[in-house]
Amino acid sequence: MLLDANTVSEGHTLSADICIVGAGAAGITLAMELRATGQRIILLEAGGKTRAGESQSLYQGALNDSIRHVPLDQARYRQLGGTTSLWGGRCIPFDSLDFDRREWVPHSGWPFPQKDMHDYYRRAHVYCECGEYDYQVATALPGAHPSMLPSFEDGVVCTSGIERWSPPTQFGKAYRADLAGAEQVRVMLHAPVVELQASSDGTRIESVQVATFAGRRFQVRARIIVLAGGGLETTRLLLASRRVYRDGIGNHSDWLGRGYMSHIHGVIASITLTAGQEVMFGYEADPQGVFCRRRIGFSEAAQRRHELLNLYMLLDRPLLGDPDHGNAVLSATFLLKRLLGGRQQEELGTGKYALYWRHLKNILMGSPQALSVLPKFGRKRLLQRRRIPSLLMRSRSNTYYLYFQSEQIPHRDNRVTLDDVQDELGMPRLRLNFQVTEQDRASVQRAHKLLDEELRRQDCGYLTYLGDDVSQLMGDVKAVLGHHIGTTRMSADPSLGVVDEQGRVHGIANLFVASSSVFPTSSHANPTLTIVAMALRVADHLKGTHSGLM
Repeated sequence: MLLDANTVSEGHTLSADICIVGAGAAGITLAMELRATGQRIILLEAGGKTRAGESQSLYQGALNDSIRHVPLDQARYRQLGGTTSLWGGRCIPFDSLDFDRREWVPHSGWPFPQKDMHDYYRRAHVYCECGEYDYQVATALPGAHPSMLPSFEDGVVCTSGIERWSPPTQFGKAYRADLAGAEQVRVMLHAPVVELQASSDGTRIESVQVATFAGRRFQVRARIIVLAGGGLETTRLLLASRRVYRDGIGNHSDWLGRGYMSHIHGVIASITLTAGQEVMFGYEADPQGVFCRRRIGFSEAAQRRHELLNLYMLLDRPLLGDPDHGNAVLSATFLLKRLLGGRQQEELGTGKYALYWRHLKNILMGSPQALSVLPKFGRKRLLQRRRIPSLLMRSRSNTYYLYFQSEQIPHRDNRVTLDDVQDELGMPRLRLNFQVTEQDRASVQRAHKLLDEELRRQDCGYLTYLGDDVSQLMGDVKAVLGHHIGTTRMSADPSLGVVDEQGRVHGIANLFVASSSVFPTSSHANPTLTIVAMALRVADHLKGTHSGLM
């Protein structure tokens, strides 16, 4: 059932067997999985049913680098379904190497191998609605050419992998009716959690403290508490719960808040492929109608030999805002996005109206093309539930921008801490120290160099940097929106992390974390699919052990 925290009396105590904090992808997955156990579940969500309201302002915080990282109240959202109300839907699992101890990646290694995740990934695909758990062209796209370029052979560089796209599934919409109809599940909206109250001996969490914007405070007592409030808010709650633990709950190893990672991304080069060969470019649909897209990666052997951080690349269109592309469709799309209030990150040029006029000239020169392409794209983007992810235009010259997304190393100085400033509910705000390390940048540069060498060796093309100073190009790369990873890292050894291999906070018998914050390393992949898979893993652990733990 769906309830409102504003109806709970001041000082009241709610009781449950399991309390889940956060109703995003992880929290909703946990509630859906645990509802059949017979346990009484309370799912606390700070936002409302379809919008955040006042609660969104609680995300505000301080940043050391506002150029390379977006403000903390952007790219995440408080409502039933959490940030899945904003996500684009890209789904990729982590690779086997991501789970290994890599000598060149400090603090790497998960406490279990990737093979232990296969079943959870398959089940996560059902929740995310992204088709079969298959990321190889040969089997996922039967009848399609196995390589992105017909004459290219995989080796150091691999072009036979794909990414998959969720519709995108908005978890709040998709699973609201199931949660509302579940007798054992109470979904409490407008219920920001401000503190975890530990027992006097520090071995258990006795209560979850909730505050509302109406000025009321109440508590939830449960035998099991699972924090599923996202990578940053989960960490803030642990850091701010200091009545028993002076430095925050779970900070026994001094890792709480440390090892923050996003992904770095951008475009520093274009790629020109052999003329006359048809490039496998754009979106393709699998037999179930799921949109898929080819991606460029590097073999495990190449990553080990060249000490690469995991990275993938995509053939991409020119920047919408650059009128030099001369494309009527792209110019029309850019002006429509500006008219509808889209983000302005891609704007180029010195004068707004001069820029608009150059785009208008592109449209006038190529209006037949725009009229033939845009209505079809609009139908696929706006009128279908499984929408096409973006507008891609094939290059007549076989030259494409080369988009990359790379993991970051889990550096201890990349961290979140509590600020002196408090939010409206009296909770300390977050302060994030974010940096792109030299190792992060150098790995991306090596990957581009390897791709260029391999294309030339096979006589399939070449790479061209977008400027003479590659180091300067790398200096401009930014964090990917909304990828908040690593601040409650998982470790078998309590001295090396915050939670154990089951997601339980070391030393706290009844406190679990289901969030990208537990990932020891970030891989190259967008985190949502793995967040759902890890939530399923926590749910299965609780199903198998709740009689003993509760």
